[in-house]
Amino acid sequence: MKIIWWTLALVLVTLGLATLWLPIPTGVPLLALGAIIIIGTSRPAARLLRSRRRCSSNLNEAFLWLEDRAPGSFARILKRTRPRVRR
Repeated sequence: MKIIWWTLALVLVTLGLATLWLPIPTGVPLLALGAIIIIGTSRPAARLLRSRRRCSSNLNEAFLWLEDRAPGSFARILKRTRPRVRR
């Protein structure tokens, strides 16, 4: 099943890169959807994104903005990558 998800993510990312420069705004949503699928199916990818979000406040703010506007299941996947607060 994981192979199917990774294949779908690869197709979405490829289509997103191919249509990124077109005047019709399809590239960025396709790239985002492919990235969400990769993050949802790969723990190392989620850990990598979490560490990047911890290091870059601008990136973290962009993902917080995206979490607020994403549909429920996608937002849940992105919220898993929030940097953990150390007490």
